[in-house]
Amino acid sequence: MKPNRMMPAGTNLFQITVGFGNGRQMKGCVKSVALGREAPFTSLSRMVLLIEEWLDTADSAQMPKPGATLSADFEIEILFRQNYSWQGKLRYLRTGQEAVFRSVLELLIQLETALAQ
Repeated sequence: MKPNRMMPAGTNLFQITVGFGNGRQMKGCVKSVALGREAPFTSLSRMVLLIEEWLDTADSAQMPKPGATLSADFEIEILFRQNYSWQGKLRYLRTGQEAVFRSVLELLIQLETALAQ
């Protein structure tokens, strides 16, 4: 992760779908709304690594791409990337609830709490 890096406009919104497979193993899909990238994941840590990679490779020459949205469970808006972490908002789209997170760890705790309900 590059510390204190400005993010190009529009590259900070991600949609997340989450489900559970056999044996309650987590699975899901993350989509970058602006970059038009989508990838499956099998753990929350893999989801974080995918988003981090996309944020590191995005540049200001990339324009947001309109496209179909997922029938997402969550929306993550990363407002800042500083101190080797993320700060932003998590929206649980099914209930309309919104939570602010100040670190990746706090984001993961909020996601796990929402999934446990």
